[in-house]
Amino acid sequence: MTADDQVTPSTEQPRSAYVSSADLTESFDTFYKDARDRLLLQTFALTGDLALARAAVREAFVVSWHHWRKTARLSDPESVVRPDAWRKALRRASTRPWHRKKDLGDETRRILEALGALSVPERKALLLTQLAAVSMEEMAQELGLPTESAERELQQGAAQFATALAIPTSAIPLSLSALADATRTVTWPRVTIIRRAGAARRRAHTVVGGAVAVIALVAGGAVATDTTGVRPTLDREGVPAADGPPPAGPAITTLPDTSLVPVDALQRTLTGRGWQQGTTTDNSTGNGLVLPCQPARYADPQGTAAWVRTFRDSSKPTAVRNAVQVAEASSSEQRAMRTYRHARRWFATCPSPVEDTETMPRMQLVSTSDLPGVGDQSTLFVLRSRTEATTYVVGLARTGLFTTVTSMSTTVAPAQANRAGVARLLATAVGRICALPDAGSCATPDPVPTPRAPFPAGGKTPWMLSEIDLPPITPDPGPWVGTPAAKLAEDRIDAGAIGCDTVHLFGRFRDQPIQGNEFRTFVFSGAQLPPQVGLTQTVGSLPGGAAGAFVTRFREQMTACPDLDATAGTEVEELLTTGKGPQALSAWHLSTALPGDRTIEYDVAVLRQGSAVSVLAYVAAPKAQMANEDFVALAQRALERLARTAPYDPS
Repeated sequence: MTADDQVTPSTEQPRSAYVSSADLTESFDTFYKDARDRLLLQTFALTGDLALARAAVREAFVVSWHHWRKTARLSDPESVVRPDAWRKALRRASTRPWHRKKDLGDETRRILEALGALSVPERKALLLTQLAAVSMEEMAQELGLPTESAERELQQGAAQFATALAIPTSAIPLSLSALADATRTVTWPRVTIIRRAGAARRRAHTVVGGAVAVIALVAGGAVATDTTGVRPTLDREGVPAADGPPPAGPAITTLPDTSLVPVDALQRTLTGRGWQQGTTTDNSTGNGLVLPCQPARYADPQGTAAWVRTFRDSSKPTAVRNAVQVAEASSSEQRAMRTYRHARRWFATCPSPVEDTETMPRMQLVSTSDLPGVGDQSTLFVLRSRTEATTYVVGLARTGLFTTVTSMSTTVAPAQANRAGVARLLATAVGRICALPDAGSCATPDPVPTPRAPFPAGGKTPWMLSEIDLPPITPDPGPWVGTPAAKLAEDRIDAGAIGCDTVHLFGRFRDQPIQGNEFRTFVFSGAQLPPQVGLTQTVGSLPGGAAGAFVTRFREQMTACPDLDATAGTEVEELLTTGKGPQALSAWHLSTALPGDRTIEYDVAVLRQGSAVSVLAYVAAPKAQMANEDFVALAQRALERLARTAPYDPS
């Protein structure tokens, strides 16, 4: 089977003893004629490309007929065909294809533009609940998210969509249904054509599956394996006995260790002849933590196979490098997608491990990038340790039922880390795995990392900074610990520039109430530092004009600060100023002389993302200084996070 063959688990109807071919044909024909227009509308809304949506829905129906004897027993076959069509469409989708179409109406373009501005999870959540009319639990299951997270994606997507179209949220279903004007002209192939294509696909897969089984039997004679051709691992689901009943779900997936990256391929992608291959194991011994930010042994504890291969390059004593590849196989595409998201959350949030906390270094997320053309899904992360001079470049990808990670650690600074080399290494890993029967898309040989905003770091305020965003301090004063975000109930001195007279995100500005104003403080746990040392972030929303005026006023006050009170001796150094429109950022380093030959130093930034505004203030100490470039990078990260703030509500 391929990744497209997997059938998402759903509630099955009671099974009869026998279902005739005629009954199967009749039920499929009815389903095809009933569901195709709905699925086309939903897929068109998801991608904005009508031709692509039609092709994806058609192919999904071909796959559905291939498995119809199983799919027909489900209470809602559409819940299987829709994810397959969406997956195929998103895999081939381009950016804003409706801009190239001349025959779309203005209203259709406006709706597609508003949908295109949403993230894919937000768009899916909106379409599932407003066009597919699924329940909240079913929507969360189809997104592969906890119900609370799925509801948050829906709320954010609905608010942004309604704001873009200037409509109340109650009018969203009517607006989305208007896209049917563009889909009514689509003609469909006869159902007999779909069934013939599905039957041909079934025959082809039978031939390929038989050939693979013969090759596996011949090649596997010299290796001790279990019944799936995979060396036994711990913490895995059992394999059904050969003489027992066939499994109800997909076939168990095999992942031979020969599909891992060999050392000569690693030498070509990461450069350097000093690389040596270390061990190759199923990761069933020790604590199993071989990657930065990895909290548990496996991303898929119910997976069917797992491998870990290590490499080391000590040819350059000043920049020791280590590399590792991790590969896991899942039993279905839905589980594989969940595995990918689970692993991605490791590197996006650096959660606490469930075992052996001594091995988990404290990390800062430096950057996040997409890797177009690598597998079905892929991401590249750069992290650095706050306690060691170590940078990690981590590539993560999924192809069909397989998830793989390639990670390199080095002692060079993050800016000099070999991001392109790790991207090529990940592409090589995917290229080897995608030859397996249950794999999906392969990879371009030389992918280009495309910077993107970081993924949500968890918690109830994804628009605010998290511990993983904070840079190291030298000498290390201990781990950063953040307080829960709280509403700004009273004006605070650390909500602006402490040594200057600046506006605060509290109360009103220009007679407009500041909405959603919250603050969060980060301090060093257990450090013997003055109590005022730490970072405070405040956020709030204003109408667009007022938000721009707030930033302008803050900048003017910072410029005037040194002359405000000459006796205070405040010195202001501008670190960065960029943007005057909907996206703006300014950062400063301040030093204020105090009585008794004492000096207090702190960093301040003001930033705006649309209607959202934020102020950062870091109060330093002689043994807790933040480098200027690190504070600027932190302010830029805060600007990226701020994009998730709900828009200002004028009502």
